[in-house]
Formats: sequence, structure tokens, C-alpha cells
Amino acid sequence: MMSINKGYSAIFTPLIFLFLALLLYIHISTVKDIRNEYAFGSNGTSIANFSFAAVGDWACTSDTKKMVDSIIDKNPQLILGLGDYSYGRSADCWLQIINPIYPKMKIVIGNHDHLTYTSKTDYYSSPERLKQYMVAFNLSSQFYSFNYQNIHFVVMSTEVPYEKGSMQYSFVKSDLQKARSEQGINWIVVFYHRVAYSSPSLVHGIKELRDTYHPLFEDSGVDLVVQAHSHNYQRTYPIEFNDKNSGKPKVTDENKTDYYKPEGQIYTIVGTGGSPEVQNFTGSPAPFTAAQFNAYGFLNINVLNNGTILDGKFYENNGSIIDQFTIEKPNNDNKRGDSSSSSSLSSPPSVSQPKIKSEYSGKFVIQPVIGGLKSPADMVFLGPEEILVINKRNGIVNRVVNGQMTGQPLLDVNVSNKVERGLVGIATSNSTNGTRYVFLYYTEGKRDGNDNCPDSDYCIPGTEPLGNRLYRYELTKDSTKLVNPKLLLDLPATPGPAHDGGKMIVDSKKSVYLIVGDVMAEKSKTQNYKDGTEPDGTGGILKVDPDGNFSGRGTLGSKFPLNLYYGYGIRNGFGLDFDPVTGNLWDTENGPEFGDEINLVKPGFNSGWKDIQGVWNHEGGKPLNGPLNLEGLEKFNGRGKYYEPEFVWKDTVGPTGIKFFNSDKFGPEFRNDIFVGDVHNGNLYHFDLSDDRASLLLEGDLSDKIADSPEELDNVIFAEGFGGISDLEVGPDGYLYVLSIGLGELYRIAPK
Repeated sequence: MMSINKGYSAIFTPLIFLFLALLLYIHISTVKDIRNEYAFGSNGTSIANFSFAAVGDWACTSDTKKMVDSIIDKNPQLILGLGDYSYGRSADCWLQIINPIYPKMKIVIGNHDHLTYTSKTDYYSSPERLKQYMVAFNLSSQFYSFNYQNIHFVVMSTEVPYEKGSMQYSFVKSDLQKARSEQGINWIVVFYHRVAYSSPSLVHGIKELRDTYHPLFEDSGVDLVVQAHSHNYQRTYPIEFNDKNSGKPKVTDENKTDYYKPEGQIYTIVGTGGSPEVQNFTGSPAPFTAAQFNAYGFLNINVLNNGTILDGKFYENNGSIIDQFTIEKPNNDNKRGDSSSSSSLSSPPSVSQPKIKSEYSGKFVIQPVIGGLKSPADMVFLGPEEILVINKRNGIVNRVVNGQMTGQPLLDVNVSNKVERGLVGIATSNSTNGTRYVFLYYTEGKRDGNDNCPDSDYCIPGTEPLGNRLYRYELTKDSTKLVNPKLLLDLPATPGPAHDGGKMIVDSKKSVYLIVGDVMAEKSKTQNYKDGTEPDGTGGILKVDPDGNFSGRGTLGSKFPLNLYYGYGIRNGFGLDFDPVTGNLWDTENGPEFGDEINLVKPGFNSGWKDIQGVWNHEGGKPLNGPLNLEGLEKFNGRGKYYEPEFVWKDTVGPTGIKFFNSDKFGPEFRNDIFVGDVHNGNLYHFDLSDDRASLLLEGDLSDKIADSPEELDNVIFAEGFGGISDLEVGPDGYLYVLSIGLGELYRIAPK
């Protein structure tokens, strides 16, 4: 075992991920049955169980962090932000806290996010803060809509004009009219910030809001209205609008918890995200109130029984369920028209079920393989219909056979799991004696989630992980356990917790290639600091002997760990694959807020970080135009060489898995082409290669190798709606498999 010294100061702004992350880390814990195949947006088909969460009035407190951890534990596929996030001059603290769940979030703007905010001593300028939220979530308007499976969501803003005659009112009215007759939509959920109905509290219901929209919601078949603003939890019975006294709506069902085909709408207030200002009730519950209390936590709604039941649970931060209700109705119960039209009118990309791009939809189909996966970060095939899937957050290795999870996990390791840490990489190979090796790369901790990290480049002393470690395990003959661990590499995991990388691939000679990020450290020669610290195993692609033999000369030198580097100058990356035709290695890399890359990686490859990202010089987190500063790069005595990327996203999408489609199952036009997934949008991209296979075959606006806007990507998107892709593989059956960390799903793409 080789150990590499750790400990660095931090300089980088966090990459909003999830893995998101992985990256982001978008995570699924709702218990699901093994699901049937279903067609998207069609009536009379099977609808998979899924869940969504909602919470507002967050702030940047310890209670907020606990609430986010609780959401991650339950792992809904979609999270509704109900407004009032950072309560400060900048959105930075809140964006950092929600980093692991960011890819799953859709937000509405609250009063503390939009209008000027004054306290007793401070004045916060609103335009810059508002812009942060709008840019972070790709919003061009504060009101929009989107579909998720069989639910249509309408996002309203109570911070811009909403009265009759306003642009917003016209949009909402038109959108609801279309949604109520849209094929495959069985539920309509509206969410916004300020409240329409409330029990006596510091924050009162707004008469104009309920008078304007409750009648419209009734006419349009809205089922659930979710709000915040009041720092407490409230839920009404199903209620109808009372045009004589709107403050006293008519209760249509006085059952406390269970409703079958309710005639009215249920209004909830979930202002429980973590704001330190708890707003107590000032009187008895209103007659229309079925539940109310003060607590920190969130509302989680499971969509069950072929999409016919909404099962709502409020989870307190300690895990207790302190409110539960169900709404049940047959499919299509809210339909009042006979036409079908799309109501996804919003500018942000829809968080929806995966779908093949229209030009390919007649040729290919997306098939669910297994759902209910918890933060799935990577996978490998053991054989036909036999797959190992790793869980980023809890360090578990599961085995999937014929679309079902088998018995006990093969392995459960302790992982530090904040931001991009966790169990993040897996690869497999056969030894010469027939033993099946499984390689795992993970951030080893004293226990799961022991790291306490207020920032992406800082963790509280005493909570640091043991290290980012590469282990080799042996798979038992019956494929039920991983045994005999051998520690191959002990790499720095600090300051972190971002930029850990982790993807691996094994070449034909059994060497393991591992991409490692810079773990938010600075001043290393592998980050192109010419007078920097010596290489420590971070910020590059390492070529590792499977038996742990680290002697001998490598591409860049003979001294350990420099002799492991196959490439360097890498900020962070989550994709590696070999071209089956040429044997060349390719990768995907993540930029700060610009310059995501696809690269052809030759021996001694220098990707340019921290001086160059994408096709721009990098300084202070921003791209600078002009000739590239090649003279400032570290060359390791001429053994390293900078290569420009073969493709660049100007605006970050978080590219992850890259896979050469070495199969003829899609026809000759796709054989050995490249597929790439991203974690921010859940897009699956397809690229042809040039005749010499040293570059991508790009035409039109992409002929300069740069996607300057989302519109320019249209011709290379093959499928979309995967909610955050963490890995791509070609199965033994020759089909393409897509692993979604955002949806907790594994999908197969096959010809029709």
C-alpha cells in the first residue's frame, strides 16, 4: 500500500453538483416495487412510483443542513423550493448547502429573494441576489410550468404582478386549460411563496391571491397548492372557494387524513426549512385547518398505485413523521377536455420522464430496468442481466439480477459523503488465475457521513475523512460477497469535499485508469503551478497496476506518485472510456461555471487547469479571451503536453459518463460512436467521430467545437429527461444502459 501526504488550503468556488451529486447527487430512497415497463405520457399504462418534496424559508442554519440531510435520506426524485432561501446579501451560503440536491430542484422566488430586504442594521441589494437564483436555476421568468411523470406543476410568483390582466395570470390560466386535458397528466400541483389561507399567525393569508386564483384552480382541476412564507406547517382539508367570504372556504371532506376524489383543493404551508425565526400561531386553528405545528423538516409526497394516490408525509429533522395524508382518485379524474397539448411552457428544462429525441423516437425506446436505487453513482456488468451498482452516500455495493435487487449487499464500507465524496467508482477485471477483481474508489470515513463540511473546500477539524482510497476486492464464486480487500492507493481527500472524481476503466493489459479531481487543493505542479508542490495523486488520470506494483518509469517520470500520471491538469472529471477501434482514451471534465470538456487523452496529456479551461484562459473563476497562456503550463521536462479539448460546453452541464457504443444493435450508423451523459440536465448526447477518430464530427454552429448556447446542442442531444446521469454502459446484450442518480433509476435504450 502506498500512502500520499495530504493537507492543503482552498481556493475554488464549488461546482454545483450532485452528484450532483456524485456530482450532484441527486438521491432516491423512496421504497419502490420492481416496476413494470411503462410508456411515457400515455393513458392506460403502468406509472412507476416516485416522490417529490417541498419546503421553503430555508436560511443557512444548522437546522437547514439537517433538513437537507433528511431530504437526501428520503431521496425524492424532485424537490420544490418554495422561496426565501439565503436571507442575505448573497445566495452563496444557500447554494452551497443545497449542493447535493441541486440537480433535483425547481424553485419559486420569495420575497427575501426578490425585493429589497432590510433588518435593523443591514440593507441588502436585491437585483444581484435575485440574479444569482435566476442564473443558478436557468430561469428567464419567475413563473413557469413543467411535467414530471403524471403530474403537471405550475410555478407562480407572488413577487411580480399576478392580478387579473397581468402576464402571469394569462399564463397560468392558459397553462391550466391545456394541462387539464393533456394526455398522461392525472394531477395538477401549484406552488408559490406567499399564502392564500392561514390559521391565525404572524403571516396572514392574502385575500387578493385567493380571490384571483382559487376559483381558477377549481375550474382547472388543481389538486394541491403548496406555499411557504409563514414559518410553520399548515394543511387544510379539501376546500372550495367561498365567493361570499373567501376567508372562510367550504370544507368538502372533514376526514383528517384520507381523501378519495375530494371535491376541493388541499392547501399546505411548508415554511419549515430552517429559518431561525419561528412564527408561532396566534389563535386557535382555522375551521378549514386539518393539521398545524411548528417544526423543522419537509413535506414528502409519494405517488403510488399506478399514479392514483398522493401519499404526503411531513418528516421532522429527527426522522419522525408528524403529519400524514393521502389523496386518491382514478387516473384522468381531473380531465375536462378532449384535446391534447403540451403545457410545458417554461424556459427551464422540464424535470420529466426520460424520452428519446423526436427524430429518433420512431427507432428507439427507453425501458426501465430497476428503480428505487439510492444515489447510484456507478455500475459494472458481471454478465447478461447481472450488474453491480454502487451507492454514493452509504457505501453499499448492490447486485441486480434480471431487474431485481438480490438479498444482502455484497459490501458496505464507511464513507464520508458530503458533496462529491462517497463511494463513487467501480471497475472489474479477471486475474490470470481466474479470480474476478472488483476495484472500488471511495472516500473512506470513520462512519457514514462523519464529515461536517460548511464549504466545498473546508470541513470542520476532526471530521475529515481518512482518505480517498482505491481498493481491490475479490468477488466470491457465487457473486454474493466482495472479500480480501487490498489497499492500492491512499490519496488526499482534503480540503475537499468537492472534486474527488472517481471514474475508472480497465485496459486490455489489466491496468486500472482512475480520474481524480483536485480535491479543492492548490499549488500543485499537476495544476500547472511551475514552482508548485510535488504531485500527490490528485488532479489527473492515474494508471494503476492491479497488484499494487508502483515501481518503474511512468509517462511523466519515475518517482512515485508522478510515475502514475497518464494525464494531468484536470479540475474534476466523471467519465473515461477507450475507443474500441483505436485504443485511445477519452474523458469528460467539469469546468467551474464554464468550459466543460470532452478530451482525447494521449500519454502525458495536460488538460490545462488551473490556467486554461475549455478554450479560454482562466482567471478568478472567469473565462478570458485571447491567446492561450501555454508558456505558463508545467511540462515535466517536456514529457507533458497541452492538448485542446475536442468539444466544449461554454455553460456548464456537468458531463459525466462517456461510452463508445461498440455494438451493432442500433445499426451501422451508431456503431462505435460516442454517447455522453450530463448531470445538470439529464441529457444524453450523441457524437460521430472523424475518419481518423481523433476528433468529433461536428457541423453547423458546433463546427468550432464550442456549444455557445443550449440551442446549439439540439442536434447532438439523443435523449433527455434522465434527471442527472451518473454512468453509461453498453451491456452484454449490446444495448445502451443509462444510470440516473437524479431519478434513482437504471434504464436501457433499445431499438423498437
